Formats: sequence, structure tokens, C-alpha cells
Amino acid sequence: MLRGNARQTVFHQDAEYRYFEEILAQGLEQYAIVLHAYCWMKNHVHMALQVQDIPLSKLMQNISQRYTQWSNKRYDRVGHVFQGRYKAVLVDSDAYLTELIRYIHLNPVRSKIITDPLDYPLSSHAAYAGKTRPPDWLHIDRGLRQFGKTEPVARAAYLHFMGQASKEELLEQLRHGSSTEGRILGNEDFIKNVLREKNEAMPAQIAIDPLVEMVAGVYQVSPREMTNAGRARHLAEARAMTALIGMDHCGHMLSDFARFFNRDMSAMSKLVKAVRRRLETNRSMQEKMAQIQDQITTIRKA
Repeated sequence: MLRGNARQTVFHQDAEYRYFEEILAQGLEQYAIVLHAYCWMKNHVHMALQVQDIPLSKLMQNISQRYTQWSNKRYDRVGHVFQGRYKAVLVDSDAYLTELIRYIHLNPVRSKIITDPLDYPLSSHAAYAGKTRPPDWLHIDRGLRQFGKTEPVARAAYLHFMGQASKEELLEQLRHGSSTEGRILGNEDFIKNVLREKNEAMPAQIAIDPLVEMVAGVYQVSPREMTNAGRARHLAEARAMTALIGMDHCGHMLSDFARFFNRDMSAMSKLVKAVRRRLETNRSMQEKMAQIQDQITTIRKA
């Protein structure tokens, strides 16, 4: 996920999408990276990429720098076009590739730009559906094989799958990758194997109860207030902050917090998304998060 700096528009005209695709194709070949799915939005892009020996950062830096130079020259300006760092989720392809493809292709639907992804020409959905021929730099074979052994069966199953609802919890996990390759999405064995290859250990999981106590202390409320039915804004924010940190840093799932706080999954997801947005600019919330993270680090070092 590569986003425009300060949410600014990255692509103004068709020529800009085409240039981005041109340098992307060159980068994919140069770094031996395979693109399985994509979606270009006006102020960000989503890609499902399969990396081999060369780190993903090489490609992302290459296309970001080349597009920025070209765009700044085109509009006679200076400065960043994209945010300083891309966001990435390392995904277990066997378990999550189909969900990842659906997530990417439904971006314009979730953004309420269109209601049918076939009406959006700036994604790989039409290629998967068999409506357009995929460009040379897009590889859909592996993705389609997840849906069926023959092409007609696979395309029919794919289109049926696209019409089904994604789990809110999975959407939350895919929406918010960490800076660089920080987030891993897969079962415990997959995560352990990845960390073993990187010579890292799985971080100790902190249970929800002590996490709630930490957040309650920072927000100057009691854990009991956080778990009751109160709808006060500061309590809702504290619950959402607990879920956000629990998912991003403690190995928990959104559903864990929905059950713990006795909240509907959809409502819990909306709260977390709202807190994520506010964290981008709200200094007070950033300081609270830093305090909680410091406590987590202290516990893990103990």
C-alpha cells in the first residue's frame, strides 16, 4: 500500500497511471518480483506482490522515487508525492491469497466510487473475470488456480467469491499494514517460520486483561468502566485504543476485543478505524499510545 503524502492526489490524468505502470513493469522485471493483483486509486495504490531474494523495499523505493521525480517535473513543483514509507502485510498465500485479491479489487466499491468492480478499469479484476487480457507485467494464473482447475470453473468461482462479504476482522488486518514488512498475516506456524528465517522470536503475547489495565491507567479510568456499557467518548476511545494496540503489537484479533468488551464486531471495527484516523494528527492520542507501548516494552524486557 503506497499512499499519497498527506492523502494528496497522486494520479490526475490517464497518462500518470500509464507512467506508473511503465516504471512498475520495469521494476518488477529488475527485482524479479511477481504482481498477482492491483488497484490504482487517485491517492493510493494496492498491490499483491510475491518477493523472492530481493527485498520489497527496493521496488517500492524505486517506483516511488521515479514517479515523484517525473510528477514534480510535470507540474513544476518540489517535495514528496508519496508518504515516506509504504505499508505492507506479509501474507500466507495458501490461506489468504484469495482474500487478499478480493480486498484489493473491492477498494473502489468500499470507497463508494462504483458498485460493480467491473466498472472500475484501474484494477486487475477485469483480467481475473476474463473481460480483458492481462498486461505482461500482471500474473493471474496462481490467483485463479485458487478457485478452480480449469479456467472457466475458476473464473465462475472467482466471481461468486467476489460477491460474498469479507469478514470485518480480516478487513481490519489487511487495511492497516505496518511500516515496511512489519505485519504478518497467517497461522501461528507460518508466522513462526517467517520469524525463524529472519532470526527473530515471536514477541511475547500480552493477555487482554493486563493490556486493559495499562490503557485504563493511561486514560485515568478503571478497567471496570471500560468493560461496562458506558458510551462516553473517552471510554469508547480507550476501548478502541486497546483493540488497536492489541492487534498491532500483542498478537490478538479484533474479535477478541469485541467479545471482551461485549461489542458488535462492526461497531468495534468502526471505533478502531476512527481512532487510527485521529492518531495521524492528534498529539494527545499519540502520547497516550506511546505511554502504553513503553509499558508493553518494559513487560517484555522483564
